[in-house]
Amino acid sequence: MVKRYLVTPREQKCIGCRLCVLAAARYEAKKLGLKDSPIAIKGKPGQYKIQIDYGADIKNPEKIVNICPRNCFDTIVEK
Repeated sequence: MVKRYLVTPREQKCIGCRLCVLAAARYEAKKLGLKDSPIAIKGKPGQYKIQIDYGADIKNPEKIVNICPRNCFDTIVEK
């Protein structure tokens, strides 16, 4: 079975828009909000950190990669 993981190789480009957080909550938790998302954005302007809960099974990482306006995310395929 092929497993895809979400990674943030360009985290320094993050502008803190939280579109990835909302997309992850919508597609994974079936909720709209920041609370139940497997992704969290912490920090202040210019110094944002992206935290991904790797214990949560993110089924559609491509949708999160595509929604980021600064292209901070990538997926890694594990076979």
